[in-house]
Amino acid sequence: GAVRIENFRVQNAPVLAELLSAISVVGLLEQLGGSGIAFMTAEGNFVVTPERVVVSHGAATGASMGVSLAGSYTMAGKRLNMQGVISPIYMLNAVGQVFSRKGEGLFGFNYKVRGTAARPVVSVNPLSILTPGAIREIFRKPAPAVKAGE
Repeated sequence: GAVRIENFRVQNAPVLAELLSAISVVGLLEQLGGSGIAFMTAEGNFVVTPERVVVSHGAATGASMGVSLAGSYTMAGKRLNMQGVISPIYMLNAVGQVFSRKGEGLFGFNYKVRGTAARPVVSVNPLSILTPGAIREIFRKPAPAVKAGE
């Protein structure tokens, strides 16, 4: 399937809170607990099976940040296996989108989210901010594939 959402706010999202804490974006973390972080668009491609949801590509963009996402959510155990890039100050940073994926600016942090939805384990590569958009793709694993019948 495919999804597109416009003009929305994200509030009280534990995984996003962990990610923002990991990259030390205090202002955005405060917004997340208050009125929420505003996004202009979010879109993605996904496959839903009885066992899991696989996101082949997802992106959300707003003035404060851009986020890309690929990975899977396993229904049994509510387990996450996601990766992507978070680009702070997206409106200034978005010039890099010409050279990278939607939701990723010229400068961004590569991240991974593992564990359960209730207790996500977020890891961020702080040196990835030094890797411009197009080169970042070299270090990224492909999104998980869904085999026929899954």
